[in-house]
Amino acid sequence: MLSRNEEKLDKIRKDIEKSGLIIIKAGEIIFEGLKKFDAKEFENAKNMLKNIEINANAIDNDIITSLALFGAEAKDLRSLVSYLKITNEMVRIADNMRGFAKNMTIYITDASYFHIFKEYALQLYKSSISAVAIAIDMINSQDDGENAYMKVKVEESKSDDLYSILEKNILSVLGKELDFGASHIQILSTMRKLEKMADRCVAIAKLVLYAKSGGELRLY
Repeated sequence: MLSRNEEKLDKIRKDIEKSGLIIIKAGEIIFEGLKKFDAKEFENAKNMLKNIEINANAIDNDIITSLALFGAEAKDLRSLVSYLKITNEMVRIADNMRGFAKNMTIYITDASYFHIFKEYALQLYKSSISAVAIAIDMINSQDDGENAYMKVKVEESKSDDLYSILEKNILSVLGKELDFGASHIQILSTMRKLEKMADRCVAIAKLVLYAKSGGELRLY
């Protein structure tokens, strides 16, 4: 039978995973919208994500209550501290995803812009949402998390490379079509949200490793 503290930790972990699964599902819907040029999918995803911050605040309150009322041992204390930071990273990921969906609604309705970066947008988005799925899965995984952490790092590295290529291509276009400068810069800003998502997944993966194994907490 689980102790009261263990029950609380298990509930917090499951609540974090539940929010994470909502983010993953919304991400998959956005990806389908990208492939099908369907802006309605973006609205569906944005609606799914609108309560992520509220859920995160509720989880944070449970974490703070646990820290205040229960005498957590070292490992449980690490977990609680990690979860408190993980919820913040998840809120930021959801914000980036919503911002991406909002901007993409504009680009999809104007194919003259979207064709410039569609290929890289799909690849970059796929790497970012893959990083999210792996990082979230680490939270309830029973292994040490090292292999999953490396997979997140690989996806993050892919997103960095793809963004760099896209940036070079768009800067090249800017040199030829100065009239479209502002729009192309906005495209880069939108794609940057995907790169940031992958970066935050690495932070989550590091937090999970810290919760499992201890050591020095370094996120960036």
